[in-house]
Amino acid sequence: MYRRISVHLDHGFDCKRRIDAALALAKRHKAELVGIYANAAPPQYYYGESVLMSRATAVMKEIQTQSRDAVQNGFLAAAAASDVPAVVRTGESSPSATVALLGRTSDLIIVSQENRQDVEAAHEIEFVEQTLLTAGRPVLALPSSGEFSVIGDRVLCCWDGSREAARALADAAPILRLASHMIVLTMDEGESNGKGELPFEDLASYCVAQGMPAPEHVRRDVKGVGVGSTILNAVADYSADLLVMGAYGHSKLRQWALGGATASILKSMTVPVMFSH
Repeated sequence: MYRRISVHLDHGFDCKRRIDAALALAKRHKAELVGIYANAAPPQYYYGESVLMSRATAVMKEIQTQSRDAVQNGFLAAAAASDVPAVVRTGESSPSATVALLGRTSDLIIVSQENRQDVEAAHEIEFVEQTLLTAGRPVLALPSSGEFSVIGDRVLCCWDGSREAARALADAAPILRLASHMIVLTMDEGESNGKGELPFEDLASYCVAQGMPAPEHVRRDVKGVGVGSTILNAVADYSADLLVMGAYGHSKLRQWALGGATASILKSMTVPVMFSH
């Protein structure tokens, strides 16, 4: 079971959906919930010391404090109504640095997919990417549209034998033990990935030994489709409500130059995705 789950709090309209999803997971795992308030402060320009600027800054800080308190109190009230133990934490760094730092004492961090239409959200370049690369914890990202009353009943796991895939499987174990169905997707990219082939029987034996459902093996050819589209097609074909995958198996430079599954899924996700790095 996850015993401590963190959820990102800000002023965006996706925040309530994150809280609802986090509360459902916390209840299922009998976990404590940590609300991490991390909201980008508006830019402040200083043109010299003046009484007027000092007063304006004080007013701005007071508005920010009131807004933060409203979000945190709303989160605590929702947790109390759901009978979920909860605390709040706040940092002074950028949103991704705050969530990554304060989330390290949790088993799972919940964030949302970037939504440029959500103008009140904590805007930061590559917020989700920076969080999952630096937190050292699995990150559950929710799509910017849709309702997810159930997360983790039918789970699709991406497997390529890599370190990231193995880490993702282990990080998702608490959810997978409660799943009713588990699909393991392997993909034929038309060339050797240099990782070697692990017999699927060994992977299946590991899953069963860990109390997970006996996995169903699905193999897909990505030629002419691409890795990201192949994964999302499989998610739809098997009615998965959660995707589990390793993140950034290559360097950020190669991901940027060649594209990559992580960036593709972050842009086009259709169900919640648990990333592990």
